[in-house]
Amino acid sequence: MINAYEEILDFITSAPTLIQIVEFEHSMETLTRVNYLEQLEEVKNIHEDELYELKEFRKSAYFVEQLKIRAKRRLEHW
Repeated sequence: MINAYEEILDFITSAPTLIQIVEFEHSMETLTRVNYLEQLEEVKNIHEDELYELKEFRKSAYFVEQLKIRAKRRLEHW
């Protein structure tokens, strides 16, 4: 299973265009995993490693959103 961080690294190193950055979405596998971790967190039944993974996903999701914002700005100025 690829984690969200690795998924983003793979995406960025594929040299995406600005449009591809704007259109980037996490895989269904990643989203399913995150949903599962969020459910564990909600019921307070999450292991330390799983909580770390969830926090890293949230950080990476924020990073991707910032990339998208900047890519959109650049596209607007073309």
